[in-house]
Amino acid sequence: MVNPREAKRIVERVQKGIEASKDTPIWPHYINSLNLISQVVFVRASGFVLELIQNAEDAGLGLDEPGVFEIRLNKYRMKVTHNGRPFSENDVKDLCGIGSSKKPEKGMLGYLGIGFKSVFKVTDCPEIYSGGFQFKFDRSYWKNPIKTPWHVLPIWIDRPSETIDCDETTFIIPYREEAYYPGLLEEVRKLKTELYLFLRWLKTISIVDEVSEVSWVLENMGENEEGITALKHDGQQQKFKFFRRVCQVPDWVKHDRLTQQYRVNVTQREIAIAFALDHEGNLSPWEAGAMYGGVYSFLPLGEAKSGAKFPIQADFLVQPGREEINFEARWNHWLLEEVTELCKEAVDCFKKHDTWKYQFLPAFEFTKYAKVECYEKLFRPKLVEPLENFIQTDDCTPTAGEGWAKPKEVVKLSEDIEASKDLVAMGILKEDEIAPLLGGQPGLKLVHPNVKEPLSVPFKKVSRSDLLANESFLEHKAKESSAPDWFRNLYLWLAKYPSYYKSGKSKYVERYHDVKLVLSSTGEILTGGKVWLPDITPPDPMLKDLTETLQKSKPMLHPGILGNVKNEEEKKEVRGFLMGFTGVQALDSKTVCKEALLPRILTSASQPTPNELLKYAIYCQQILEGDVESGLEFWVLTKQGDVRAAKETLLPKELKPTEDWETNRKYVPGISFVSTSYLVDGTADEELETWRQFFYAGGVNEKPNNGVEVFAENWAKEKLESVYKNVIHVDKLKFGYDMEAETQTGEKIRIEVKGQSHEQDVELKDNELDAADMYKDSFYLCVVSSIPETPTMHLVKNPATPGVGKKDKLTIPVNIWKQAKWP
Repeated sequence: MVNPREAKRIVERVQKGIEASKDTPIWPHYINSLNLISQVVFVRASGFVLELIQNAEDAGLGLDEPGVFEIRLNKYRMKVTHNGRPFSENDVKDLCGIGSSKKPEKGMLGYLGIGFKSVFKVTDCPEIYSGGFQFKFDRSYWKNPIKTPWHVLPIWIDRPSETIDCDETTFIIPYREEAYYPGLLEEVRKLKTELYLFLRWLKTISIVDEVSEVSWVLENMGENEEGITALKHDGQQQKFKFFRRVCQVPDWVKHDRLTQQYRVNVTQREIAIAFALDHEGNLSPWEAGAMYGGVYSFLPLGEAKSGAKFPIQADFLVQPGREEINFEARWNHWLLEEVTELCKEAVDCFKKHDTWKYQFLPAFEFTKYAKVECYEKLFRPKLVEPLENFIQTDDCTPTAGEGWAKPKEVVKLSEDIEASKDLVAMGILKEDEIAPLLGGQPGLKLVHPNVKEPLSVPFKKVSRSDLLANESFLEHKAKESSAPDWFRNLYLWLAKYPSYYKSGKSKYVERYHDVKLVLSSTGEILTGGKVWLPDITPPDPMLKDLTETLQKSKPMLHPGILGNVKNEEEKKEVRGFLMGFTGVQALDSKTVCKEALLPRILTSASQPTPNELLKYAIYCQQILEGDVESGLEFWVLTKQGDVRAAKETLLPKELKPTEDWETNRKYVPGISFVSTSYLVDGTADEELETWRQFFYAGGVNEKPNNGVEVFAENWAKEKLESVYKNVIHVDKLKFGYDMEAETQTGEKIRIEVKGQSHEQDVELKDNELDAADMYKDSFYLCVVSSIPETPTMHLVKNPATPGVGKKDKLTIPVNIWKQAKWP
């Protein structure tokens, strides 16, 4: 430490030395240079913090005591202190110039000599206290600061502006404006442990916001024997795995002009990369694990973006202000080539680690920065592309057999781990068969299930779908003697490990109805819907014969699929899968009935004898229990003992149809009714309902065609003949009425008959309306209602009389025609 008197003389001597050039041409140029450096070169207002940290690291070079750096700020100033080596006379001179006496060949970080000038972004009066020196640069001290290089003219401080620890180096930076405080506070809050990943001496950075009285600490806990450094941010620990390499500077770099200017005596340099770890020690690479773009020249560079998910440290030549890297310098190209080789060494290390070997691939995925010059001209060609090519062409991917393969040589089985294991354990595939069979080409290997997949170049995915789509393999399996056992195991595996898919917000189980998956008795592999499963042992000889005939005509499930299963639970599971998930159809009594028996009673078949018809129909009704496809037409036996098409018949009153047409059948000549011989199992309501459904499904009519009209006319004629003479039908003559008759006095009347099953308004239209208008009182409307069971007749005279019917079409309301009940 220099004594105060000597320190003051040094400061004053430096000031006078600079002022001595006042009348020379250098003076105005110096002023312009300082203005540019302090306001233009440094982009970030907070950039001076990193510069002071770098100066502190240099000040700690060779010291045994761990470095401590403290930032205290309030609304008016920032105070920075550290315990590094105190200022010397040369340090004062460097601070008062734009050169530097630091030696990069000895490990010092600074070399431009202008870093401190970044404080002038926010202050006009920075104060420095170190090693007995106490001085400031003060714009307001000079009468004409615009024409004075005040940034480098030191002014001795007789009395410090606040309490100072003489054993530390202290910088007091009063803000030019109070408005700087919020922005500076926000910037120092961004300082994380990643800030000093690659610094060796500084171990602690503490930050205190004196306004809110909130403080936090960044700590470097050191590196263990495995190369893992632990960092703490306010108590929260973060770990990084480091790789370092000392590189000898090659001649082609030494002879470069920029190298000779800034690294002339440097013969070797250390480079480093770091990979973030989570709390459990797993590789957890992420771009945010490094500050800014992840490129460090001991401290992070502002705008240099490597695209890597791991921070990169090298003694890069950077642009003034530390914002950008010099992408044209051979020195930087060489360093980055060495970093690439170091990354390959890291891969070799990861491959030997029991856990990291499954986790390192995503660490070597890169973010691409189009139109970012340093990325396009430096990091992409020197780092990103060589590493991507290395990862893709080297054996970097762990396989399921604990071997290694290139990424393009592996496939990933998209099944649960347990499902994957059982695929082998259940004898469906051998482990070395899975990848080539499902991947569709020889030589493929199955990636180890623990491998973390890179998102940018994902592995080829294979699944059960690829197995089921491999028809040649399935056909090969179908020809083996053990085919039933193999296919049964496949069905059991698919049932045990169902696959799911999403549709909208809902989740559904995948089914295999469209997949050729089912082994038939002939050895063919068919879709389930084309295969039948015997599910009947009928005692009746006829049904037995029909069943055997059907089995010969349809593709049946291979008998060994279920026949060789001793465990009933397993058999049930296989049956359930085949019928529920593949669509295999059960050849049960209903199927036999529908396929072989029901067709014999259809009108499309030859007309059976009455006995055959009864036998077949009774079987069908008992077995199908109403499960008959609509639109069919049966042959049916009538009460008269003949066989007719169902459409020509009605249900008899014994079957309790909705409308009983049999009781008054004489009014509808020619109708036939189904025989009651079908009712062999009794006449209980439930039994009758089943028969009704069966017959209606087979085409039996609920009512005769035009039955209501025919019934009404015949009923009306019978009733009218009891009163009138010469009642005759004339409806075919299109007179607009159905009958003519004569009264006992010989007067001719015309009668239009309307029949109804249910009471409703009656309409006369077209020629009926004309006839009503023409014949007036000699025109009668005859309504026969409640057909067929309780017919009643109503006779309305002259329905066209005003107040009786409504015109356009003549509608006679129910309450009108009911008043004319007859007789």
